[in-house]
Amino acid sequence: MGVGGGRAGYGAGGVGRLGVGVGTDLGVGGGRPGGFGVGGVGGVGGLNPVSASARYTTAAAVRNGYNYPGVYGAGWYANYPGAWYAPGWTANAVWNPCTWSTASVYCGYSEAPPVYYDYGNNVTYQDNSVYVNGENAGTTQQYYQQASTLASSGAAADAPSDGDWLPLGVFALTKPDQTKSDVSVQLAVSKQGVIRGNYTDSAGNKNQVIQGSVDKESQRVAFTVGDDTQTVFDTGLYNLTKAEAPCLKHLGSDSAEQWLLVRLQQPDAAGK
Repeated sequence: MGVGGGRAGYGAGGVGRLGVGVGTDLGVGGGRPGGFGVGGVGGVGGLNPVSASARYTTAAAVRNGYNYPGVYGAGWYANYPGAWYAPGWTANAVWNPCTWSTASVYCGYSEAPPVYYDYGNNVTYQDNSVYVNGENAGTTQQYYQQASTLASSGAAADAPSDGDWLPLGVFALTKPDQTKSDVSVQLAVSKQGVIRGNYTDSAGNKNQVIQGSVDKESQRVAFTVGDDTQTVFDTGLYNLTKAEAPCLKHLGSDSAEQWLLVRLQQPDAAGK
């Protein structure tokens, strides 16, 4: 089902082509190949390779330094009345990790193999083009527009009000070369592929609602934070079932950065 009741399936493209062009019926279809965002850490023209061991080291340091035990607890929601929540969820459900088998069945993707977006490794930039698994996926500007459309279609879609949401967990947001984060991202997905959650700057005592969606064919996830519709976060649904999830942060159509989502345990369970 397309986001917001669109046609079954989102686009013509899949792994490699990523044909996730501007669609109809609040879906993201249309089928011409799209490019990935512009620039990575270090500027326009490329993404830096990041090894799995480097991500693991960064994640371990971030988890060890994360010390906000009250976040997303009952008292936290009282302090942030505008925060997103799913009615009917049990206490602390936001922290539940999600496996690919659970997410794929819930969203209706069980027939498709998982797609992993490993920016700088299987997703690379050369000049103004993007290559996914060695295939030309189009221009960088196209890819940003596709991410923006995917996020905005989810923002415009009707979201379930009955608590029928699958928690994807809580992540600390950091750059690959940083070892501390005060920002957490809580995410959930509906059966229609709508993404909701919270973007929390605990040091700044600020929370903003996340809105976005999942593309069924490419399994790509794009979302925006608060009222900023130009900055788009971009990753994959399979990525979000992992302990460390590479992602892109598009800063409009002309710039993007590599970031890392680090899965966090519920603070009490982690002994903090």
